[in-house]
Amino acid sequence: MDNFLRGFMDKEFKIGQITFDLLDLLLMAGMSVSGLLIRFVFRTVVTDDWTIFWEPWIEKFSQGGFHALALDFYDYAPPFMYILYFISKLPMNAMTAYKGICCIFDFIAAVTAAGIIYDCTRSKIRAMGVYSIFMIMPTMIANSALWAQCDIIYTTLVLLSILFLFKNKPNLSLICYGIAFAFKLQTLFIFPLFIILWAKNKLKLKHFLWIVVMYFVAILPAWLAGRPLIELINIYVEQGTQDAYSLSLKWSNIYQLYGSTFFIQEYEKAGIWLILGILMLIMFFMAYRKYELNKELILLVGFFFAMLTAYFLPHMHERYGFLADIFAILYAFTTIKRFYYPLVHIMLSFSAYMEYLSKTFAGPIPYYALVELALIVLAGLEIYSYITGERDKRIMKREAVNG
Repeated sequence: MDNFLRGFMDKEFKIGQITFDLLDLLLMAGMSVSGLLIRFVFRTVVTDDWTIFWEPWIEKFSQGGFHALALDFYDYAPPFMYILYFISKLPMNAMTAYKGICCIFDFIAAVTAAGIIYDCTRSKIRAMGVYSIFMIMPTMIANSALWAQCDIIYTTLVLLSILFLFKNKPNLSLICYGIAFAFKLQTLFIFPLFIILWAKNKLKLKHFLWIVVMYFVAILPAWLAGRPLIELINIYVEQGTQDAYSLSLKWSNIYQLYGSTFFIQEYEKAGIWLILGILMLIMFFMAYRKYELNKELILLVGFFFAMLTAYFLPHMHERYGFLADIFAILYAFTTIKRFYYPLVHIMLSFSAYMEYLSKTFAGPIPYYALVELALIVLAGLEIYSYITGERDKRIMKREAVNG
């Protein structure tokens, strides 16, 4: 019997290009069920964002139908409102439907992340590992199932953009990125990465037109419903003025070090120009040097820019480290020695989540801001070692010593 069961466990199944044995599939199924049940636990939790925003907005659609899109009660991008309109038509609890849709994107993101890691490493074990981590990732679960936020939607589209980029499909990559931008302005956190990809001849200017095209396609239904086009075009500008009472909404960035409620108007403008200046310096250096922009480096640069931009931009919310959480995990699975990147960053993100959700003290955020700065410096130095060839020299030296 033992030999029969062991032989049965070794039975192979081919899915796409990858061959799995039964034990592999059992692991994936077990992690999927575990992730689903964790999310199920939080299905009835009601947060302030749901009570203040999503529920009343869904009620507006229940009363006014599609033409409610013409009203100015919402300050989110129209594609998100289309989802709320769809939910208003479903014969089920609106919050359950909303969280359910976000959790579906959790699973799509996990599969996409596994595809990215397999494309980078050709390792089935690492691809399965990243899928499993996504299933139990604290900030992902809290964002979708607990908080009822939608960050996973644009993040999934960013992941698809990276996957298509790795498969040398630039049009599909920028289409996905354009849709992501149409959902959330925070997509711009990693836009410098795409500029560097253009500088290194991985993309062409014509590919960037997809961002504009997809944004206008996304706002078209709301425009047809009756909302003025200029309001739809400027909706992200209006979002930037919503949080003028604090330079940082519990996110661990530079304003936590110097005070997030002082010189708000001055630092708000100065902070935007500061990060633009920093990004231009970094992009110039990365475009100027000659090096191979490989897949692992792309993931590291994505992680770096996702952290750096949120660190200096004013009015950053608690969950704006979510994209960096994702890229930290991806890079760690290509470079195992950097396993501490996601461990530390997700801890910082989750602490910010709990500071908001529990309305209690969740940690010394100014000190966390120093930890975040340390991660930025470490990732920046690692990028520098890639670009200058120091990393390759260390690897060759180590191999020579071991040989």
